[in-house]
Amino acid sequence: MKQTALNRAVMACCTILLCLGAACHRHAEDDRLYAAAGRAIITPTEENHPETLYLGGVFPSRKATAVHDDLLASALVLEQGGEHVVLVSLDLIGLNRSRIREIQDRLAAFGLDKEHVLIASTHTHEGPDTIGVYGPDVLTSGVSPKYMAFIQQTIVDLVLEVRDRLEPVNMRAARAGVNVPVSNYPTLIADMRVPAITVNTLSAAAFQGADGGTVATLINWHSHPEVMIASTEVSSDFPRWTRMRMESLLGGACVYISGALGGLSSPIGVDVPARDERGLPIFDDQGEPLLLREGSWDKTRSLGFVIADMAIEALAEAEPVVAPELSVDVEALPLPATNPVMLLTFLSGLVDYNPQDLIMDRPEMCGPVGCISERLAVVRLGPTALVTSPGETFPETWIGRKESTADFGPGWAPFRFPAVEGIAENLKAEVPMHMTNCGDSIGYLVPRTDFHLPGHPDFYEEALSLGRETETLYREAVTNLLVRDR
Repeated sequence: MKQTALNRAVMACCTILLCLGAACHRHAEDDRLYAAAGRAIITPTEENHPETLYLGGVFPSRKATAVHDDLLASALVLEQGGEHVVLVSLDLIGLNRSRIREIQDRLAAFGLDKEHVLIASTHTHEGPDTIGVYGPDVLTSGVSPKYMAFIQQTIVDLVLEVRDRLEPVNMRAARAGVNVPVSNYPTLIADMRVPAITVNTLSAAAFQGADGGTVATLINWHSHPEVMIASTEVSSDFPRWTRMRMESLLGGACVYISGALGGLSSPIGVDVPARDERGLPIFDDQGEPLLLREGSWDKTRSLGFVIADMAIEALAEAEPVVAPELSVDVEALPLPATNPVMLLTFLSGLVDYNPQDLIMDRPEMCGPVGCISERLAVVRLGPTALVTSPGETFPETWIGRKESTADFGPGWAPFRFPAVEGIAENLKAEVPMHMTNCGDSIGYLVPRTDFHLPGHPDFYEEALSLGRETETLYREAVTNLLVRDR
């Protein structure tokens, strides 16, 4: 480890001297698209996580009792001419802005544009507490400082290793419909909040090298990785099986990114067609497809395989993209914290933000506590456009919805949900992608019109959001960025 750190330090000095402080691109004069991908294990162990291991995603917290499968950090690096982007996906509940910014700063020393290093979490509910609110009690963090340092160093090493393997690639991209009529939820997603809106598509891209072999695949779907939400075993949940299936059938390294999973989009209670360990369908005694509804490791595997097969089929039918052009646009996104619950987590130190990641000189917008200095990015590559979000975006923010009214029973007046325009449509992309919990993990982006009062039957996401205006500010920032992007 010491030798690795020394080598990295020497490389950083050389990079700075060669690039004279600017981002250094190895293929700056080459219009071809370059890509590489890889992964590293980030499973907590007694060595890298010596404290009691609390799992994130559920209150009250759970102590981990075993490791079911490894957690991964997956990275895809793309470069073309003078442009580059790094997509990192972590099998974690989330990372906050300050942790991610520290990683970006360290990678900037090696010639990467830190604003083009996009780090997100899949939001698995069977990973360690990496936010601070899932400890032994509401006032005690479950975060391990040693584990966080391990995560940060692993990401830095992974990205640099992957960048060293960049090679010219061709590209395919596709969007597939998710429709399984035999399921009680044909999109394989249940929305636990009224109105029931789920995303009925997934998006994928594949990159092939000069020999025709797959270098990398990228897949984006919109459901919480929480099939085994009641488990006390560490797991990446269904994305593990999606990646394995993609890699076994297509080759290369697969990067899975979670999309608009707020609201609450979940596989809990969803009938999933069963698949065996080879990925083949399983039938019941009557010859009908066996459906798995309850949480089980078999259901986790089956869901991952079914989603992967849809992506693989769509990619097989996609035509090669001729001369795809890569562009990256990043916009500052200051977000005030006005929710008393979230303010308490900040002020108590449960969720730790470095002062340089807070904006304190705009009291008219940010109030006395300040705004979190977030980022919003749009990445375009051929027919694909990817937009990031620092939290859990609702499906209706992504794909829109029609106006509707809901009756929540005695004591509650009928609630009107106005029509919402989806930001995906404004991307004007054949293959839109959404990268949630990217750059931070601020909870739910609840549309302002949908906020309920405490005690309401659907009051949950409100308590875990920055405030009533968060989604509005995010939507306005996306709109402005897309206008500038055009």
